[in-house]
Amino acid sequence: MHDPLSTSRARLLFEPYEMNYDLGSDHPLQTQRLQALIELLEACHLWHPDVEQTRLHGRSATSDELRLIHTPDYIKAVEHLSTPSDQTPGAEEGQARLQIATQYGFDEGDTPSFPSMHEVAATVTGGTLVALSAVMGLPQGGQFTQESARPLHVFHPAGGWHHAQADRASGFCIYNDIAVAIAHLLQTCEAKVAYIDFDAHHGDGVQQAFYDDPRVLTISLHETGRYLFPGTGDVLELGEGSGRGYAVNIPLEPFTEDDSYIEVMNMVLAPLLASFAPDVLVTMHGCDTHAWDPLTHMHLSMRGIQAQASLAHQLAHSYCAGRWVAVGGGGYDPYRVVPRAWTLLWTEMAERPLPNDLPQAWIERWQPVWQATSTWETSQQQIMGKEGSSERFPTTFLDQKTDIPVQPRRHSISDQNRETAMLVRHLLIPSVVRQAFPTPRAYSPFTGLFNLLHSHGSETPSRSKTISAERGPVLLRDFCPPSLVERLRVESGLCAFARLPEREHQLLLSIAKSPDCALTLAHTPTGEIIGQVTLAAVDSWWEGLENAYEIAIEVSSNWRGLHMARQLLAFALELDGLEDMLLLAMGLSWHWYTAGLGLSPHRYRQLLTRLCASQGFTPYDTTEPNMMM
Repeated sequence: MHDPLSTSRARLLFEPYEMNYDLGSDHPLQTQRLQALIELLEACHLWHPDVEQTRLHGRSATSDELRLIHTPDYIKAVEHLSTPSDQTPGAEEGQARLQIATQYGFDEGDTPSFPSMHEVAATVTGGTLVALSAVMGLPQGGQFTQESARPLHVFHPAGGWHHAQADRASGFCIYNDIAVAIAHLLQTCEAKVAYIDFDAHHGDGVQQAFYDDPRVLTISLHETGRYLFPGTGDVLELGEGSGRGYAVNIPLEPFTEDDSYIEVMNMVLAPLLASFAPDVLVTMHGCDTHAWDPLTHMHLSMRGIQAQASLAHQLAHSYCAGRWVAVGGGGYDPYRVVPRAWTLLWTEMAERPLPNDLPQAWIERWQPVWQATSTWETSQQQIMGKEGSSERFPTTFLDQKTDIPVQPRRHSISDQNRETAMLVRHLLIPSVVRQAFPTPRAYSPFTGLFNLLHSHGSETPSRSKTISAERGPVLLRDFCPPSLVERLRVESGLCAFARLPEREHQLLLSIAKSPDCALTLAHTPTGEIIGQVTLAAVDSWWEGLENAYEIAIEVSSNWRGLHMARQLLAFALELDGLEDMLLLAMGLSWHWYTAGLGLSPHRYRQLLTRLCASQGFTPYDTTEPNMMM
């Protein structure tokens, strides 16, 4: 009988030795959750370690690889604390070990040291490194006889230690496997990596590792640090130096539910990746966002967690040629939540149907184990304000409605999350990309605008004009319909907003299809788009501004220096109803694509200011990052 798993390009990487990542029997992190996951996958016939076509083998990270992120002194300290003395240490030796443990973050609460922790953590780190190398086709990811055998998706459930810092352990994390794997990839080849962290806790360690690197876009959706460890992850943590604008944080309110979480994901993730144009997607799927988790205030059900996996899969194929690595991360309801959540993720990666019911034999195996710890979980949930959490063991993969009580403040929570997402969009997504990914509106603010702009009574509001340039004639046309955009192609130098011409074309097509946008194009007689101006009604972030519209312009780098931008902008603004409109031209330095310009950001800002001033715009200098702050 044909097994569809044998033809899947998804692989699961799991080494039994990773189960030795053991912080203690009383610790919230229980590695038995991995055993419960593997047994659930096998019971559902979704994965088996003996089926080589579905398995990727890991290895231990070398000291050189660990040093890509961690300091030599820290690695030496981890190795030292991994090897307990054969006999009870003397007072002097014990004091020295305690000093080392305290200095490097190994306290007895969050991250206690344990025997062989260096070897175990290095194995976990090596697994994520192998996974990322495999999807990128690098030798460290294994040798495959043909390209079609190379995995596109790899899931490494034991990975995801996103809190570990360069010189200390933090938040149950010893080595930062995600950061080491990404750093190794950047050392090996020129690639751009998008990292999305779905854990309820801020992905501070990965963010810090690449805070000044524009090749890595770090995105963290997490419960606000006002109430939760590690206390970081504010919207205004944007990166520094050349990495300014490549750190994205979306702090969510406590007790955020599925609908609000999904709305925020849809508002920010796709436009961020469209603008960044990554080569590979790395996602971290800590399932401590679930309502039953005892250590956070988040309130998702399995529906919200399933939406994470589904969107990540879509993003990987839309923007990364399918290259996708997922790691596990947090999750402290180890038997009711973690196995189900990560099975949902695996079925999405392997494109297998999700069973409705949990296997009865698996329930009989793990329900008693959960019952032995349920008293602690229940008391901890009450401490976190989750008094209504279910006390039953699930029998289905998706939650029942009665298992997740509705939150009384859900509307105010959703409104606050929506406002946060709006701020992120304005700070970190260029205007044209925002316009191509509009937020839902109750009505179209462009209703009747065509008549306002072109009151000359023509049957169509569209205008056209031919201008002469040194390189030949150029056709200008406004209010371009989607059918025209589909027939045209984007010239190679037009890639400021989506980094790649083919993706720029998709942005323009989305704008042309939107009832809330107007698109003006400049193209050659042979059908190459060399410039564009977009006009869109400002979104709800600017509530209270009447007849306000945002404008943006882009000209191919191959057509600059020919006064094309000024002529295109002037044509787009030949509007009969202009006196009734408030036009805003907004942009931050990290929205600009200055590659090949030979201009500093300051000179480029001056150029844009002069261009807009030539059409009557008044410069308005604001304090960074946004006047609405």
